[in-house]
Amino acid sequence: MPTIPGYSPPAGLDDFDLIPSQKDGWSKYIAAAFDRAIARTEAQVGAGKCQFHNETKTASDNPEDELIIWEAFPRTLVRQFGRPQALQLADQPAPDPAANGALSRIQDEYCEWQVTRDPTTNKILRVTFTCEGPEYWQSIAGGPSIYNDAGESPRDFGANGDKQVLLQLYRDILGNPNIPLEDLFNPNNPDEYNPWNVWNTTKGIVHLQQINNTLQAEITIGADATVRRQKGGQEITEATRLICCGGFGGAERSSDPRIGIAVNTRCREGFAVTLRDPVGIYFDSFDNAGFTKPGPNGTRVPAENFWKPLRGQGDMIVRAVYEVPANVTGPSGEVLTVSDLQIAGVAIQFGGQIAERMKMKFVARKCRPGTFNNPAFDCIAKCCLQGGVLRVRKLTDPCTDVFPGPGLGFAEAAAARGVSVRVPTTRGIGLGLGGE
Repeated sequence: MPTIPGYSPPAGLDDFDLIPSQKDGWSKYIAAAFDRAIARTEAQVGAGKCQFHNETKTASDNPEDELIIWEAFPRTLVRQFGRPQALQLADQPAPDPAANGALSRIQDEYCEWQVTRDPTTNKILRVTFTCEGPEYWQSIAGGPSIYNDAGESPRDFGANGDKQVLLQLYRDILGNPNIPLEDLFNPNNPDEYNPWNVWNTTKGIVHLQQINNTLQAEITIGADATVRRQKGGQEITEATRLICCGGFGGAERSSDPRIGIAVNTRCREGFAVTLRDPVGIYFDSFDNAGFTKPGPNGTRVPAENFWKPLRGQGDMIVRAVYEVPANVTGPSGEVLTVSDLQIAGVAIQFGGQIAERMKMKFVARKCRPGTFNNPAFDCIAKCCLQGGVLRVRKLTDPCTDVFPGPGLGFAEAAAARGVSVRVPTTRGIGLGLGGE
């Protein structure tokens, strides 16, 4: 296939049609993100040897697309706190030091949700999910971007945005015509969009805002994972060790290791790789097996599938809701809520129980088999156990490397030190090594 004319909005959304030149500016912004990721990689492997490419400049000849799929519920929380506490924590926003203390959702698998409860009974009425990247919304807002360095924001490429379009989208998506424009921006800088505004945190959910859930992270991980790695003369082919050695991602997340090892495997096979346009993270599937609702005479009967897509198209869904429709009632005609349902005999108490049944996807593209035969490069990072938590660290950090050589796998290395392994809370991408 030839080069693509430009990068499309995620999920083919048409919001940009309301803003002159927004599509073209967005395409240039995403293309520049690819170019920066390629330059980072070439600094390691050499000019012209990067296996990651920008499809607006380099064609993907006879491409094959490959789905990379992972679980939506944060595996980090389960590892760190155990499932019962993780379910409670995941539903509640908390101050995030990485976001200057802003109240933020702690769901870090590119899937975020908000639980709406009945104020009287506390029963769950609905759980709303999103996987829309924050840069998309930043581009609609215009102004300076907290996600980019100077000269790299959407407006620097002509995606100037429109505040009134932003406001109307918020109002339409949340079904609230009274949202004030000033609520969406930094009170100390009215031109700076605030992704942690109340309508995307406590009073609603519109797009991803956990600090690591960005399109830039997706692109960077895709590029970083193309670099083959070795330690002690042995090439690394295991997901956790690859992240530790390459210094990208969260070592025990569901998403990052699967993305990393899938891309790296194709590169070891000699393929050129990239991300399918439109670039984004999408909902892959929802498993309704085992859901029941109240039946006659105290019984339970199978529940219909109440998961409903709200934004996106085809296989690119970016917003969804789980709620019991008004026309679905109990055996005596009573109104049912999500809390009246059970999963495998367990009552639904948390939105995370729904998220556990969801899978996310990243669409990689491979082409030109046999074009590359890059060598494996030495590690640029390591993983250390600090306070029982696995963290990606710089090689110069005095902490003890969990993987001192090629022989030990992650579980064996942890067991040898007699530690209970928990997980980090940031992806540690590139220069973020050592972030908490």
